[in-house]
Amino acid sequence: MYVHKETYINPKGFLLSVVHKCNAAWVLWTISTMIAVQSGFACAEDPPLDELEQQAFQSAADFAQDSVVQVETFGGLEIVNRQFVASGPSTGTVLTSDGWIVTSIFQFRSQPASITVILPDEQRKAAKLVARDYSRELALLKIDTDKPLKAAVLSPRAEWQTGQWTIALGKTFDFKTASRSVGILSAQGRIWNKAIQTDSKISPQNYGGPLVDLQGRVMGILAPINPGIATEGEVEQWYDSGVGFAIPLADILGRLPRLQQGQDIHTGRAGFRTSSPDEFASEIVLSGVTPGSPAAKAGLQAGDRIVAAGSDKNSIRPVAMHSELKHVMGTIDAEQMVAFEILRGGERKQFEMALVKELPSYREPYLGVVLDPTGSASSPRVLAVLPQSPAATAGIEVGDVLSSVNGLSLDENNTLGVRLAFLDYREPVALVVQKGESEPRSVAVKLSTRPDVDLEWPVVKLTPPENPAESKAARGTVQLPLGDIKNKAFAIVPSNYADGVPHGLLIVFAEAGAQDQKVWADAWEVFARENRWIVVVAQSADEKTWSFEEAEVASRLRSFMTTTYSIDKRRVGVGGISSGMLPSLVAALQGTEVYRAVWLCNAKFGRGIPFPQAEPLKAMNYLVNGTDPSVATFVEVVQKNGHGVVSFAEELTAAKMLDSQLVGKVQRWLRLLEAY
Repeated sequence: MYVHKETYINPKGFLLSVVHKCNAAWVLWTISTMIAVQSGFACAEDPPLDELEQQAFQSAADFAQDSVVQVETFGGLEIVNRQFVASGPSTGTVLTSDGWIVTSIFQFRSQPASITVILPDEQRKAAKLVARDYSRELALLKIDTDKPLKAAVLSPRAEWQTGQWTIALGKTFDFKTASRSVGILSAQGRIWNKAIQTDSKISPQNYGGPLVDLQGRVMGILAPINPGIATEGEVEQWYDSGVGFAIPLADILGRLPRLQQGQDIHTGRAGFRTSSPDEFASEIVLSGVTPGSPAAKAGLQAGDRIVAAGSDKNSIRPVAMHSELKHVMGTIDAEQMVAFEILRGGERKQFEMALVKELPSYREPYLGVVLDPTGSASSPRVLAVLPQSPAATAGIEVGDVLSSVNGLSLDENNTLGVRLAFLDYREPVALVVQKGESEPRSVAVKLSTRPDVDLEWPVVKLTPPENPAESKAARGTVQLPLGDIKNKAFAIVPSNYADGVPHGLLIVFAEAGAQDQKVWADAWEVFARENRWIVVVAQSADEKTWSFEEAEVASRLRSFMTTTYSIDKRRVGVGGISSGMLPSLVAALQGTEVYRAVWLCNAKFGRGIPFPQAEPLKAMNYLVNGTDPSVATFVEVVQKNGHGVVSFAEELTAAKMLDSQLVGKVQRWLRLLEAY
């Protein structure tokens, strides 16, 4: 067996031996032997293995804990995602002897009124928040020192081996003695190469503290970084879960000069989107680039296949899958360079660009046509042209067949919607259209943004299916299965539903309590039948209110409906009435690539809702009604982030469900989603 062994004298004079890839008994026997030799005597009987193990952990933690400090914050933000995070101690790790300290960003979502660092010798020092690394959930503090501090000792990355012991330290409870949680290094290169993973228990009690090896050297800084975060700061579901992450100390030290200058660090964005259905198996083919983004300015185009990437042209390496590309780009921050090598038409080309913190403001382009949903994606036929739309102005007519956008053909993966999504609505676009057997013609169209006013809706007729009764899916008011949860749900499926004709899907979190299915059917069945929509009504588990966690109901319902019925992916929306607004908004923010429409009824909003910036294929349309003053603020935030929004001051009650003009407004607004 291969054995990698190192020795280190700890502060108490014990000689520790760190052995990788060998059994625990051999490790502890070696440690006990070394201790005996170093102490100048031999024991007649070796100490028990668990005692030796404890001595090794204790020695490593004792060596490292003098580089760990307690951090207190006062004032500022007190609640992040329903969690108390301010006005209490946290943990920091000393990076340099002259007072530079790294900690978790968890306590610094906003600027605290004051920050105090308590050193191991009980000195209290005022600290200044110098910079934040938003990409790695870290913050840099500076204190003035009377004497040199003990800086963390770096654990060399080259010596790490998956499965080795790790110890997580924190000083939330005691500024002298660090709390300890023992585990192993369970993975490296996690969170797209930003973090290492441990099964030591990680929580706010040791965020900002070090993860150390068996010699007390710091491998990384514990942080609330999280794979698959829906909103910033949403980390509570990972507390003490057996999966924790630390940012390698070497990576932090490499960025220290920038942070010391007060420069915040952000995740770098290039502005392209891939059409890869599986990021772990598919080639990296671009479906488009965001207008005005670094990728667009560098010259990347839809259809390009990325085959290599790196931080510059000299470090470029092959990437075969999207996941490999993410590992390359995960370590590159905003304002840093990235290089790509692509295949375009059989020719290799190289591009280099500086990533940015935020992509340019994006608004979804609007053409103003309704397509035959049963037609071919490669040659869609125009069923209707909306009045006063860009298409109407350009002379596009009913019956025209579209074949290309700016010289790019259409197909199942690159539909008209996908091609339009990556265009700048401020620039003209060239469409190739054909009617019947006539020659194709090129039409120049000046696009616009999606209208937010009622328009005269054209009559859109589909050829009736020959045998609608042959559909295996239930029609009418249908009870839906939700598995092992207490919630109930039903769907209003139009009587003329037929398989193969895509329908829109609206999932509504109704006001808390039991719902009258007949009232809902009377209000929505005619609309559903005439416009090819299915309306799903979810009911709360509790008769009085909805909970935050019930947002999962939307995912279950959407999954069932999309596998049971023919659903138009462009017309999927979620809505919430009164207390149902909260889970509907959470579902929308977690599913920006799924939901294009969000209806928030009788809306009231708290402060600090994290809101994503609109991007191609991730731009949503909001309809917000309510009389609460917070509605105006929310609408402003939505508009600022590039999403469409319509709002009006009117409340909806169950008694008004049948005759309210508000429901009619909602239905007219939903129809606009059908238009490209």
